[in-house]
Amino acid sequence: MDERRNGVVHVLKSKSYWLSLSLMLSLAVMGMFYDILNSPERGFSVLDSPLDRIIPYVPSMSIPYLGWYPFVFGVLAYLCAKDRLTYYRVLLSMNICVWICYLIYFNFQTMVPRPELTGTGLGASLLGWLYGQDRPYNCFPSIHALHSYLVMRAVLSVQSIRKQVKLFVAAGAALIILSTLMIKQHVIYDALGAVILGECVFTIITGLSLLRRRRKESKWTEGIS
Repeated sequence: MDERRNGVVHVLKSKSYWLSLSLMLSLAVMGMFYDILNSPERGFSVLDSPLDRIIPYVPSMSIPYLGWYPFVFGVLAYLCAKDRLTYYRVLLSMNICVWICYLIYFNFQTMVPRPELTGTGLGASLLGWLYGQDRPYNCFPSIHALHSYLVMRAVLSVQSIRKQVKLFVAAGAALIILSTLMIKQHVIYDALGAVILGECVFTIITGLSLLRRRRKESKWTEGIS
């Protein structure tokens, strides 16, 4: 009987995990609107700074840049298994932030001038492919930097996650954000804007969630007394 009960519990937990994980499809749906806004038709601004001209151009950094996809979704899958509530918070934050980014792209389009492709090897080939697939608009804030920062922020907020895992995620996020600058896909302002936006939205979502929990606990305590 115990084995059968444990088996049922395991199946239910597994179904719950995959159902929760399927919510990540919301990010894919949001991504469908990206190309619609990725154009200069509404005019555009260039936000580069003197610091951006100092940052070296390194085509091989296209490798960690493209590693953003497995990194973000892998960390989300880990969070879904480790702390479901934090997973929901960060996923909601990501969707809200993307909507805000799209509003900014529509009303304040920016462009990053791209250098002439140089070099050979895997990094240069990947960067050439990337430049061909993604037009140099929809830059401020950087969604690459935004999602990288948000999953890192979420992992760092969970006390039960081991320090080694937190360091790995933080290093991965930092490398991806740095890669956006070194392949000249984004500028400093794009990354800073993404970090500020992500921090503000995640803090608000977390605060509202904690406030809701405290109100429920307060009502439950009042009911007992």
